[in-house]
Amino acid sequence: MIGRFIIIVGAAMGLLFPFSWGSIAAEGQGKATQATASQSKSNLTAKPLLYIPPRKGAPAAGIRRGGGTRGTNKSLPMISLLAPNHVGFTLQEQPVLFWFTPTNHNLSYEFTLIADNAEAPIIETKLPSPTRGGVQQIRLADYKAKLVPGERYQWSVALVMDPDEPSANVVAKGAIERVTRDKLERSLSGEADAPRRYAEAGVWYDALMAIADLMQANPADSDLSQMQLALLEQGGLAEVASSIQRMRKP
Repeated sequence: MIGRFIIIVGAAMGLLFPFSWGSIAAEGQGKATQATASQSKSNLTAKPLLYIPPRKGAPAAGIRRGGGTRGTNKSLPMISLLAPNHVGFTLQEQPVLFWFTPTNHNLSYEFTLIADNAEAPIIETKLPSPTRGGVQQIRLADYKAKLVPGERYQWSVALVMDPDEPSANVVAKGAIERVTRDKLERSLSGEADAPRRYAEAGVWYDALMAIADLMQANPADSDLSQMQLALLEQGGLAEVASSIQRMRKP
């Protein structure tokens, strides 16, 4: 009798309120999902980036990330590689390398990539003169060069002061090694938190690339700019970070 009463009441409620109770549940779930996503985004913004250098990333001989102190800003090198003072890691076969110059003077630059203990460079070419000062990039894919896992390479950008006198060039050098971490690479594909995850895993070059991709997609996001500066400072490039910050101020 009681069960029949409950059924009758339920049917009457259905007639009085003809909308779907399932839609209410779905709507509530949707709002909860939106709240969770918003909270996750807030957490990502609040969480600081932390670069943890790899244990293998010992200082490499011959690394000089900044080249020379000529130019209008005497406190900064004219060119500087966005590379740590140790062998930086990448998961990519053809990573993007970044370097910095505070001015867009009409001078010639050369890029060289050579494997450790190799007699001849993999790449030795002129670079396009920067159209403006700031962070510049070199895409290895443009030169069809591929890094071999476990192999260390030295890369350099040289400011050509005198074409007939190579010893007069202002040269900045850095080191890179491709490592294999398949699980990390798959889990970070397209993720907004990729820069932090790469940084915490000690994968320097990929952290820089991930930040650059996000900045290109969201040019007005000041949090991404601060994330880039934080990574540079932790990699020992505080002066470059300061110069980039000054250039961004209106």
